[in-house]
Amino acid sequence: MNKQYSETFIVRATDCDVKRRMRPAALFVAMQEGGERHAVALGVGYDAMMARGLFFALTRIHVRFDRAPRCGERVVHTTWPGATNRFFCPRYHTFTLEDGTPLASAGALWVMLDMNERKIVSPNMVDLHFPDTSAILSPVELPLRLPRMEAASEQLTRTPTYSDYDVNGHVNNTRYIGYLCDALGHEALDGHYIGELVAGYEKEIREPRPLTLSLSRSGDRFSFLIASEAGEKHFVASGTLREEV
Repeated sequence: MNKQYSETFIVRATDCDVKRRMRPAALFVAMQEGGERHAVALGVGYDAMMARGLFFALTRIHVRFDRAPRCGERVVHTTWPGATNRFFCPRYHTFTLEDGTPLASAGALWVMLDMNERKIVSPNMVDLHFPDTSAILSPVELPLRLPRMEAASEQLTRTPTYSDYDVNGHVNNTRYIGYLCDALGHEALDGHYIGELVAGYEKEIREPRPLTLSLSRSGDRFSFLIASEAGEKHFVASGTLREEV
């Protein structure tokens, strides 16, 4: 059983911004897809879990960006599961160039949901047979606490559309990161890139109803919240921007 899974990909132009940097949301897609391929190899991929009436959903993530991957670069993505507990299934990721230059690392907490009831199922109740990866050093700390939303300085409204939804019938976790970067905008990301990001997915978005997006900025720090019209929290994130040479 392979404790870790590695793959190499070339950063595509379609995944890059106007500065030829891989958009953060595209890196989240790479984590999602690479993690799924490893899950399939471990016997807990999407189809295998659906056969049990279950699916994995991302609930919290901590990402540290050392440098943005750039268009045309060959990037090595390595991922592995951490030790499960009664609530969470952790998964780690690292991204480097082929010469070992670090680009990004992440620690994510996933939960199992019942497909019909949309309720959390404890990993202790399901035989997942994950390998023992306790000897592998964690690249970042797992996000055990939810980030805090500061007083919003900007607000906008957005309604999910066709391309936001995934095979689980809800807005895909990667789209939230796109919403965040859209809220930050060209001016904030011109010459800067996300340095650190902690995010919490609190309630899935299933209906195409208007959402309130709130952004707070103070120097290089930001916080971001997605909520329903009724004030129900769906997603909260906080982090920093850093200068990109």
